[in-house]
Amino acid sequence: MKTNKQLAQDILKELGGAENVSHATHCITRLRVNLVDDSKADLDALKVMDGAMGAQVKDGQWQIIIGPKVSDVFMEFEPLLGGGKTGDGGAGAKFNLMDTITGIFSPIIPALVAGGIVKGVLAIVAGFGVDTSAGDWALFNMISDIPFYFLPFLLAVSSARKFRVNEFLAVCVAGSLLYPTFTAAVESGEIAFTLFGIAVPQFSYSSSVFPVIFGVAGLSLVYHAIDRFVPDLFKLVVVPALSLMIVIPLNLMLLAPIGAWCGIGLANGIVWLFSTLGPVAGFLLGFFMPLIVLFGMHQSTSPIQIANIAQMGYDYLLPVSFCHNLAESGASFGASLRMKDPAMRSAGITCAFSAFMGISEPALFTVQVPNKTPLIGAMVGCGVGGALTQILGVKCFGFVMPGITSLPVYMDPTGAVWNIIAILICLAASFAISAGVAFAFTKPIEP
Repeated sequence: MKTNKQLAQDILKELGGAENVSHATHCITRLRVNLVDDSKADLDALKVMDGAMGAQVKDGQWQIIIGPKVSDVFMEFEPLLGGGKTGDGGAGAKFNLMDTITGIFSPIIPALVAGGIVKGVLAIVAGFGVDTSAGDWALFNMISDIPFYFLPFLLAVSSARKFRVNEFLAVCVAGSLLYPTFTAAVESGEIAFTLFGIAVPQFSYSSSVFPVIFGVAGLSLVYHAIDRFVPDLFKLVVVPALSLMIVIPLNLMLLAPIGAWCGIGLANGIVWLFSTLGPVAGFLLGFFMPLIVLFGMHQSTSPIQIANIAQMGYDYLLPVSFCHNLAESGASFGASLRMKDPAMRSAGITCAFSAFMGISEPALFTVQVPNKTPLIGAMVGCGVGGALTQILGVKCFGFVMPGITSLPVYMDPTGAVWNIIAILICLAASFAISAGVAFAFTKPIEP
């Protein structure tokens, strides 16, 4: 088996070498690379490479599916590039909305997952009648809340990396949103600051998503604009100070309120869609989820999910993603029963287990797409599961990766058991329907 370093070297070779890479980053399972010249790379070689689970080109970005160890491979891949090509947009990379969302949210997911898991464990403890808001448990309650309350700081760092601006200045922008005087004024209803006689709009920015992203994007534009005209002798003193003096007032007066309204509008729109269409919305989202993941667009819902949990204490989209992984698992398992080649059957069962644990790409690229009918099975199974999540009112109480180990986060903090029973029903239906459709319609696969 290849080491992570060998895999990184082989991938870089098939991408045309370090000089052909303009920018590289990664998400939860994929290495994402922008190239200078696409003709120098070999997509077919990447698809069948030992250690990779597939590859594709989406919107000019090369995506190599690695799986859970992608961050370890990236750590070996990054030094091979020679520096200056990771963690930001890169000189040769074009702006891509999906790539930007992925680049901002992927790095902070471990912190959010950690908070979600702790919150789930506390919910289980509360189910036994323990008061988790007092005594020693209060400390763990704090741990579960930290990633969400201070979400603007986490997003400031990841946004700074994506927009190519100093991370510490970005944290200062986030700090202005959570400054004690400002937050106290929001709670009391009093005016905290004015600018030219105009009161600064006041929102509760703790746990917010868009305000800090807009602020850091503005910081990047202002910083680089000023940096062009300031002599090198004065850059260290003038550029950072002038940037904050311009951006923080601009952000508090304009960008952050716009971001807050965008977040509120987006959340209300999704709430309206699901409250109006209900099971139909759940079915449609579930039915198309395999295709959304296939094209690497699944993290587009992360801002909504995070905002829902931060503002309402729960999310109703993550259960659909959970059903998707179980549907992928079921489809791979059903198709593997039709495989007469022991090696292919073993690969199918392995992919089924991987999806069961929360990583669906191996099943999607190794079993579903090549054989087609298992993909249809996964779409139907996830569609039914998604509809059931709305019928049964399933909620996810923390941001987690949608694998079977995330079940504790579906435990209602009040101690009620219905939510955990409901998600199990949805998961069982997704798995069984996908497996049944894949088994019934997949032709026996010969060696």
